Amino acid sequence: MPGSERALTVVREWVSKAGNDLKTAAHTLKLGEECPADTVCSHAQRCVEKYIKAMLVWKAIGLPKTHEIAELEALLPPRS
Repeated sequence: MPGSERALTVVREWVSKAGNDLKTAAHTLKLGEECPADTVCSHAQRCVEKYIKAMLVWKAIGLPKTHEIAELEALLPPRS
């Protein structure tokens, strides 16, 4: 499946959603002292999770139903 049109579409969807989480976190940070840190952290975590899921789809690795970054990261192939 790596490189297939369907995989590419799904990868783009994950990357787009991750980008939205990143934008939300960055925008929320602009609140300064009024910034809810827990909200920023939540969106940052979701962003990382979605980028990893995009890579897993691209590499044709099944996505487990988890939000744990460490579990997802462990599924990634080693860097070459």
